Amino acid sequence: MPHITLPVDVPGIRGPLTFRPETAQHLLGLAETLLRQPASLEPGERETIAAWTSHLNGCRFCTKSHAAAARAWLGPERSKALDRLLEHGDLGGQTAKMRALLEISRALQANVLGVTPELVAAARAAGAGDQDIHDAVLITAAFCMYNRYVEGLGTREAAEADYEPMGRRLRDHGYAGR
Repeated sequence: MPHITLPVDVPGIRGPLTFRPETAQHLLGLAETLLRQPASLEPGERETIAAWTSHLNGCRFCTKSHAAAARAWLGPERSKALDRLLEHGDLGGQTAKMRALLEISRALQANVLGVTPELVAAARAAGAGDQDIHDAVLITAAFCMYNRYVEGLGTREAAEADYEPMGRRLRDHGYAGR
């Protein structure tokens, strides 16, 4: 049950965004920039980092919605690796670069000082550039905030059947126009 009065028909982050539309435009704009605008990582890879961070934080709505968006971008074969990551913490199906970036994400999610020179060196050795490392850190930091926003207000989850269409909508229409 939400901790404040939120629309009953609007699950997850959409409820608080509806409650405060003046903040929504900025939060959605950040998500649009981080997850969809041109960058060195593909949108599906960036959505994977968002889903992974959300999973580590225990935010089920964000895990499921961003995993669905990642699947919509990645396609069926690469989605299997995402599912193994979220179900078992198995990084094995990811590219070396993504494994290194997901380790950075795990370290930062666990501890604000968790990103070490060794993790950055491993990411660089796996082919990550400055923008990849920057974006992995910023996506992780942003999703720690988004997850706390969703869970801190006690929002409700969407129906299970709603996540896959939600992921396709995010892929096709983005965040800023929601």
